[in-house]
Amino acid sequence: AVVSTQSTGDHTRIHKDCYGKEEFTFLIFLTSNYQPGDLGGTVFYQHEDLSEIVTLVQNRYGRVALFHCQIKHAARPPHAALTLARYTFVVKVARTKLSAVQREMLTTVLHTQGLEDESEAEEWVEEKSAEIGDDADKLEDLFVAMQMEAMKIRQEDLQNSLLNAGV
Repeated sequence: AVVSTQSTGDHTRIHKDCYGKEEFTFLIFLTSNYQPGDLGGTVFYQHEDLSEIVTLVQNRYGRVALFHCQIKHAARPPHAALTLARYTFVVKVARTKLSAVQREMLTTVLHTQGLEDESEAEEWVEEKSAEIGDDADKLEDLFVAMQMEAMKIRQEDLQNSLLNAGV
């Protein structure tokens, strides 16, 4: 579970929350003073080619949206004239811990590795899972270690940038 926030000017990509799994996502909208014209809702798409929007769930305090994780969707940022943020509590429900860890690895790889091709990211996660086997705890340990290493590299890059800038 995570609390997602978006402000004016933020953009999210159209995505699925899982790949080939029987899982669900539910959203609880938490911003209490939104009006219908303020945007900030979630758009759901009909086809893989994104040719048709099925529905837009408006951001309304306390509203819940439940959907199958393979439905493509995207969060919309608030209207450009607004200064308040959009807050949503997001819960992704998996049948097993292994499935949940694989999903989070996939999501992280797509967001941090700059991969546009979901199938490439799926293959990467499948390879890592095959190396570990069906042990969810070991896969989670690998995932956490990878995230820690990535944070260390980002921190070093930031420090080098600051040094080079003379800060």
